[in-house]
Amino acid sequence: MRHYDVVVIGAGLSGICAAIKLKEAGIDNTRVFEKAADVGGTWRDNHYPGVACDVPSHLYSYSFAPNPEWSRWYAPGPEIWDYVKKCARDFGVRDHIKFNTTIESAVWKTDRWVLQDSNGSSFSSKSIISALGGLHTPNLPNIEGQDIFEGAQFHSTAWPDGLDLTGKRVAVVGTGATAVQIVPEIADKVAELLVFQRSPVWVGPKKDPEYTPEEREEFRSNPDAMKRLRHDLYQSWESNSIDLHRAGTLINTNAEKRARQQIARSVSDPEVARALTPDHNFTCKRATISNRYYATFDKDNVTLLSGGVESLTQSGLVSNGQRYDVDVIVFATGFKAFNIATEIDLRGVDGLPLADAWKTRITSYKSVMIHDFPNLFLMMGPNGTGLQSALQTMEPQADYAVRAVELMRLEGISALNPRQAFVDAFTRNVQDRFKNTTHSKGCTSWWSDQTGFNHSIWPASSDDYRGLLAEIELAEFDLMRP
Repeated sequence: MRHYDVVVIGAGLSGICAAIKLKEAGIDNTRVFEKAADVGGTWRDNHYPGVACDVPSHLYSYSFAPNPEWSRWYAPGPEIWDYVKKCARDFGVRDHIKFNTTIESAVWKTDRWVLQDSNGSSFSSKSIISALGGLHTPNLPNIEGQDIFEGAQFHSTAWPDGLDLTGKRVAVVGTGATAVQIVPEIADKVAELLVFQRSPVWVGPKKDPEYTPEEREEFRSNPDAMKRLRHDLYQSWESNSIDLHRAGTLINTNAEKRARQQIARSVSDPEVARALTPDHNFTCKRATISNRYYATFDKDNVTLLSGGVESLTQSGLVSNGQRYDVDVIVFATGFKAFNIATEIDLRGVDGLPLADAWKTRITSYKSVMIHDFPNLFLMMGPNGTGLQSALQTMEPQADYAVRAVELMRLEGISALNPRQAFVDAFTRNVQDRFKNTTHSKGCTSWWSDQTGFNHSIWPASSDDYRGLLAEIELAEFDLMRP
């Protein structure tokens, strides 16, 4: 049976980051498995109209791979996908990837993981780095009548190539970050646009200038200019994101004020304006940014409908007992958080399924490991996404996993299994910090479960998170030696 030192699952931004770090550390007996035909993850899968990042481009990139070619402040999706592909090529990790191959199961056997892929191959690995991400499985609602609707229906991640919406009657189900990008982009193309909203979302104004040719040339010829820009962005976003997520701070109240002003300027119908205005704090849910979203609802062919979709018919859908005929239904309904537990048959010590381990609550050791799942390292795991750029937590996670793999080799350790007591301590730390943020102030979101337990976000600074992962504390693990 083929044996690896490390298997990486997934070749999105986090998987490529882990692969690069492993290569730089000289850990060569590795393999990356990717279910699709190319790298890119989120930015490969999401190609709907208007897709873009909501973090500045020069901050939403690897610190070790600055990109002078970003076209604007917030990069559109295709540019980010190109960036991931370029990094995989430039750092020489593309040849380590096996494409069109899904890992179907991974079972811990004494001192190693035994894995099986979708091609029927079995192999083992001392360690696994899961780079599946926290949000990649589409949350497609199970609605009565989906099998009888005669038009086109799809989740936003499955936007059909070449789809022409000209003159079509289109329904968009959902009003989260994805819908905020899609709705303004298609409104002028369609004959009629119906937007079904269960709960409104705050949308702040978007400052998104293009980088001039002169600025990009400066970035190319003077790398220090990019470093300064990234440093300035980091300092600004780091301090502002903390204050923005605390109720009553000046930046929090001003952000909500600007969003309310944008509604007032953009929407002439007071009923529609009221329906678009949330009743929770600006950052209770993840706020979005757009200069066009609210104004779209002042167009004659756009209708906002409050309420969920009850069922589909042959010609459309039903909401609040009312039938609506449409040609196309777009489900902008987000993703299932941490679906690693159901996408892979993952079994730890004594055959414990991860789905059972997380049945009551999704917990972790410092977001990067799980009790009784030895040598399994998580990228963007529970509480492993911060308040600003995901790259600010992603890189420390990859560094931690690589250092752990190196430490096991140097110390003659077969397995690291985090102790439950330290999982519990980390969990208490996260929940205590979460109480001080706006995320627990009057709303529900994918950030927390129905009880208000935060299983998603690191609710403090990126500097604090890096400090959390700065050292590998062997005393916090049960160690296995040959």
